[in-house]
Amino acid sequence: MTNRSDPLTHRQSEEQMMQHVQRLLGDDRLRIDTTQGRRPVPGFMLRVERSDHAVELKRLMSDMNLPDRELQAKMPIGETLEVSLVRKRFLLFTQVVGRLRVVCVSPTRALLAGEKPGPMTTADVQKTLASLPAAAGNVPTTVLVASTSGFTLDAHELAERRMDRTVVLAEPNGAGGWTVTGPVETKALTDLFDPEAEEQKRQRVREEIEAAKGTLSGAGVATDKLAARTQLPPQLVEAELKAYAKANPGLVARRLDGRFVLFREGSGPAALAPAGGSTMPLIDRVKTLFARKGEIEKKIAFLSERRTALSQQRERSYEEMAGMEEQEASLKRNFAEAAGTITKRRVTSQLLQLRKELERRQQLLSVLNQQVEVVSTHLHNLELVQQGQTAKLPDAEEMTADAVKAEEMLAELEAQNELALSVGQGATASLSSEEQALYEELERESGTAKPAAGATAAPPTATPAAPEPRVAKQAAPRRAEAEPG
Repeated sequence: MTNRSDPLTHRQSEEQMMQHVQRLLGDDRLRIDTTQGRRPVPGFMLRVERSDHAVELKRLMSDMNLPDRELQAKMPIGETLEVSLVRKRFLLFTQVVGRLRVVCVSPTRALLAGEKPGPMTTADVQKTLASLPAAAGNVPTTVLVASTSGFTLDAHELAERRMDRTVVLAEPNGAGGWTVTGPVETKALTDLFDPEAEEQKRQRVREEIEAAKGTLSGAGVATDKLAARTQLPPQLVEAELKAYAKANPGLVARRLDGRFVLFREGSGPAALAPAGGSTMPLIDRVKTLFARKGEIEKKIAFLSERRTALSQQRERSYEEMAGMEEQEASLKRNFAEAAGTITKRRVTSQLLQLRKELERRQQLLSVLNQQVEVVSTHLHNLELVQQGQTAKLPDAEEMTADAVKAEEMLAELEAQNELALSVGQGATASLSSEEQALYEELERESGTAKPAAGATAAPPTATPAAPEPRVAKQAAPRRAEAEPG
């Protein structure tokens, strides 16, 4: 569980829970206590009443002098949902036989103040339950309290089932999902109130696997650690590990030393496709046996499994040593706080035995490291051999012959290209006499014809000469007289 100060995350958690419960009202798996025993909700007429505390939120913001509409839109509003299960009596009358109440609670004041919200305590849960209206006519009521900030450890003890009321607690957890706590006898109902869909849970598991890809070639990914990080059931995590291994060739999901582990079975080309197994045809398997092929693949599979098992054993030794180191620090504090000599001697003896055990664990780790190194080196050498056999590179003679063929092909293509260019140029160089005559005729008709270079222009039509102006006759003698001087 994580306490987040962003009010929007609390609002989204509230909406997610309310939408989930409304979808469940049409699901036959939702069975709650009624006066007729535990019955499916869709089998009755339903009276659904939905309300919230938006008015109280606005009043609180006014009292805290926070007139912020954007902040108000992000805040959770404390939605509630009451569903009454009704049946008909004597065709005219109705009777309520059961109720379902959903209450969403958020730390409104802390979110408005920008403080880190705290989880609901036992007193807070009791106050919330006491604020609910009493059930009329001793009608059994199922109450779901969803706290967007979580619950304290002792508050989970209030999840119980009585004759008149069943209490279920739901809270977002730090892994991105929900944790729903309810009575043991109503486990099916408790699991049903989880708003996270099955596909979303599997997606979270796949994301954790993707984040831990670097360990697949070493210790692998164990189910128990993955279940602790995602806070999901180990059965679901194990099923997703199997599906992930099936969808990704080269990965294997197998139980090693009591732990279900996903790891990589080698990194060579054979790991990218399934080796000869049950899917291989019978004739191919017989050929493989007689040809004594596939020995390297079997060795790689065995060594990969062995490396993962040793790495898992080494990881457990590291965890045990971490616990011993914490115990050593605790004993040192006890020795410093001890007042009597007898206590100090006892602590000294415990500390000495603990350090000897730590030394033995360190020696065991040294041996495990050497074994992992030897197996990894052998596995690496086999993968190199496998890679060399799979590549099937051509020899020098084959490469030379292919080069000669390529040069001949290039020369032939170049000759064909030159021939094509020459044919194209000859075809468009000139027109025949008939085509040329038709071309000139079309040019003349379109008005775009140009005169030939040697053609002479036609003489212009004769027109009567205009009378010579008198000014010109008088100007001529003047020019003649001026010439002698």
